Amino acid sequence: MRTEHAMVVLLDAMRKGYKVDVAAIRAQLIKEADGLDFGTPDKALEASYDTWALAEILDIAGDKDLAVKYMNKALNYKNIWNKDFRDITKHDVDRMQARGLYQGTIWQYRWFVPFDVKGLIALTGGEEQFIQQLDHFFDKDLYNHANEPDLQAPLMYNATSQPWKSQRLMHAYAVDTVIQYYFNDNSRGIDPFVDRIYKNIPQSYIRTMDDDAGAMSAWFVFTACGIHPAAVGMPVYYLNVPLFPSVKLSWPGKQPLQITTQNFSDKNVYIAKVELNGKVLKRNYLTHEEIMKGGKLVITASAVPVKEQATERWVSEVKP
Repeated sequence: MRTEHAMVVLLDAMRKGYKVDVAAIRAQLIKEADGLDFGTPDKALEASYDTWALAEILDIAGDKDLAVKYMNKALNYKNIWNKDFRDITKHDVDRMQARGLYQGTIWQYRWFVPFDVKGLIALTGGEEQFIQQLDHFFDKDLYNHANEPDLQAPLMYNATSQPWKSQRLMHAYAVDTVIQYYFNDNSRGIDPFVDRIYKNIPQSYIRTMDDDAGAMSAWFVFTACGIHPAAVGMPVYYLNVPLFPSVKLSWPGKQPLQITTQNFSDKNVYIAKVELNGKVLKRNYLTHEEIMKGGKLVITASAVPVKEQATERWVSEVKP
C-alpha cells in the first residue's frame, strides 16, 4: 500500500524471462532496501516482502552471502507477525487504522506474507487453524475489496486442502452480490454495502475503491480469464472458473492460449477438472512457462465443490 515494490516487480520480470542487469542497479537496490520503513506493523510486512525479493534477486545474480543476509532480515516478519497479528481476540483487530495501519485492519493485513504462505500457515497454528481463521474472516465479512491490503486473501485457500473455497470467492467478488462493511475511511459498524462490486457502468467501482496502478481492474481481468498470480515474484498462477465460456490470450509470434470453460454457467463456480493440451492436470495452478507456450486449457465447471480431487498444491515458501 505505501511501498512501490520495485524489487518485487524486478524479481517477477526476471523469473518470467526478462533480462535485468542486476550489476548495474545493485547498489541502488541495496540502498533502497536499507531505507525501507519497518515502523508500523503493515509497513513491516510490506518491507519484508521487498527485502525477500532483493534476497532472491541477489541469489539469482550469484551474490549468495548478501542474499542470505537480506533473507534473514525478511524472515524477521515472523517476529513482527507474532507480536501484532497472532492474537485476533484483541478489541482493535477489526478497527480501520488501528496501531498506525494505513487504510486497513489487523485482520486484513495479517494475511500479507505472499512470499512465505507455508510459514504463515505454521504461524497460525497449522492448516486446520489457518482454514478456520480464513473461514471466520470471510464468513464475518471482515474482507475489504475496496482496497488492496487483503486483495490476495480470497486466493489463499489454494494453499490448503480446500481450494474450492477460493474458487467460490473469486467468482463472488468479481460478479456476485456481496456484503462489504469496510471502506478506506471508516471502521466496521456502519450499515453494510450489499451489491456487486464491479459493474458495467462508467462509475464501476464502489465508494473509495481506487484503481491504484490498475490493481483493481487487473484483479478482475485475471479472475475473468481464470488465472491469477499466486504471489508476484513467483511465476505461478492459481486457477478459478473463468467468467466467460471462452478466453484467448495472444502474444506476437507465439501460439496463443485458448481457455475454454465446459459446463459454463453463472451457477457453476467450482472446478471439476482441468486439462492442458489434452492432459488432465492434478493441480490447481499453471506456471508462467505453460501459459506462454500456449495451446488449449479446458476448465470443466461444476455447481458443487469437487472435494475428492487429488490436487497437487503450490504454496509459497522460503526454502533453506
